[in-house]
Amino acid sequence: MSDIGNSYSTFSRYSADLCLFLLVAQTGQLSRAAELAGLSQPRLSQRMKALEESLGQPLLHRERRGVSLTRAGQDLHDAIAPHLGEAASAFARLQRPARRRTVVIETDLAFAGLRFLPVFPSLCAAFPDLGISLLTRQLPDSAPGPEVDLMVRMETRQQDTEALRCLFPERVQAVCSPAFLEQHPDLARPDQLRALPLIELTAAVNAPWFTWSSWLSQLDPGGAQTRGERISFNSYDHVIQSAERGLGIALGWRGLTDSRIEAGTLVPALPVELQSPRGYMVRMLSRAPSSEVREVFDWICAQFGE
Repeated sequence: MSDIGNSYSTFSRYSADLCLFLLVAQTGQLSRAAELAGLSQPRLSQRMKALEESLGQPLLHRERRGVSLTRAGQDLHDAIAPHLGEAASAFARLQRPARRRTVVIETDLAFAGLRFLPVFPSLCAAFPDLGISLLTRQLPDSAPGPEVDLMVRMETRQQDTEALRCLFPERVQAVCSPAFLEQHPDLARPDQLRALPLIELTAAVNAPWFTWSSWLSQLDPGGAQTRGERISFNSYDHVIQSAERGLGIALGWRGLTDSRIEAGTLVPALPVELQSPRGYMVRMLSRAPSSEVREVFDWICAQFGE
């Protein structure tokens, strides 16, 4: 055992220089090996000379364009390269943590802020060995990037399949704060809304959801132009917060604003609700989804589906 101990003790004094020697042999240049090792070239040269002195024979031919191995250097290389190389590779594998499996979900800002984020800790707790990433956009692209596994977006409802489910249909009502409603106790008809401050989500003309223009045109076709103030935000969170603070009336999507109505921070401004052929759909994007993606898909359906 003492011999083994002495061997390891001796080897440990020169192990770093032996690794540097293999790097020099691999690159064929002291300058390049020094750069890779994070040393100055003079410092590396000193350590190679110290290694040669410890072995009592030259290991390198120092030439103008680089270095080559002497016969002793080649013998040393052949003796240690397979073992030190294997040890270095094994250490790198053990040092590198196993890559965590990840499921990437993309959805719009409204669904993320009002429905997904409140239950996100529960989703992570349900899959403790899985990384969950949430990507948000104002309007998710119908053809997202290859990194996305699941997508939740407002679109035309389709028949449910194993990879596609409707979480809830688009049902929209006008909502405001209780204080705002008290200030306008005579509200009873949709046409009356046109004279009041309307809070809206900034959106393109062909947005796949109700806007004030499309919502009012169905309830009050041929009505006069809106005369009240229009307040616009590019975040639905801000739309809802503004309505809660009494700045005006907003469109409230059932499924997104239900908790605010239950809490009493929002109330229906009118006893009317419109439903469209659209809805929040969740879909698996891969034709061969992993078991983890399927499990998260089922969790979302169970959590948000009606």
